[in-house]
Order: sequence, then structure tokens, then C-alpha cells
Amino acid sequence: MSGLVPVSWKDSANTLRENVLSIFDRWLPGRRSVRRGRGDDWDFGFGALTLTGGPAIDLINDDDEIIVAAELPGLSEKDFQVELEGQRVVIRGEKKSAWEDKKDGYYYSESSYGSFYRAVPLPAEVDPDKVEAVYKHGVLRLRLPKTEAAKARRVKVKVN
Repeated sequence: MSGLVPVSWKDSANTLRENVLSIFDRWLPGRRSVRRGRGDDWDFGFGALTLTGGPAIDLINDDDEIIVAAELPGLSEKDFQVELEGQRVVIRGEKKSAWEDKKDGYYYSESSYGSFYRAVPLPAEVDPDKVEAVYKHGVLRLRLPKTEAAKARRVKVKVN
């Protein structure tokens, strides 16, 4: 049945879904979205990274470039990948954490694993050859220079 839905509607539905998830990310910063099977189930838990919703994102769109900042606490640069796919940036990776304590006759062990994925639609076309990425103190910062055609042009308005 899903094959009968026009492709343009599927793209619009996926965009709508990403926008709704983004709203949940802003309203419930500790939200963890869990997709089981087809991705229909949502679990609102607490964690630094949402398992499939991805990291919290800030996007700044100025005249010459787009800046994306993503929170990836506790990860090293080899735990995630950044890709530029058409008009969006994709951040994906895996968070692994293990902890144990042996003391006074007891043993305590805890571990958590989970992958994450976040696609960020870009508001303008960027030059892929000039993209810069810096990861420092748990924050990934991407500088995405716009193409000349996409840069904003200012027009002076005369007021009489």
C-alpha cells in the first residue's frame, strides 16, 4: 500500500516528521526517540543523545554561510560521521558507555549502547569543497559556506 503514495508526498511526510521530531527536541531536551521495526514507536526517556533523534542542533543562517553546532557529549571524533547529502547535513554515529565498580563484596556493572542519526535540512545551497568541521569539548561545529548563487543580496530601499 505504501508504494501507492506519490514520491513527492513521501518526501513531504519525511520532512514533516523531521520537523515534528525537532519540535520535540526543543520542548523535551532529554527526549529519547526509539524506533522499533518500522519506526512507529516513540519512547520519551532521558539521555544526552537521543538514540535515533540524534544530537541537539543549533543552526545559524547568515548572508555568507550556514553554521551548524551539534552537541555530542562524551564522544570522540571516531564515534561519529558527518556527511553532506544534497541539501542536508547528516550526522550519525554510535555512543558506547560501560562502567563497573568492585568494592566491599559487591560488583556493579552498567553499560549502554545506541546509535543515533540526525539529518539537518539546509536553507541554502552550500559549497561542499569549502566545508569546515571542528569538534571540541563535545560540540561539533560546521561552517558551510554558501555558493555565490545562494548568498543573500541586499537591496537598498529608498524612503521618500
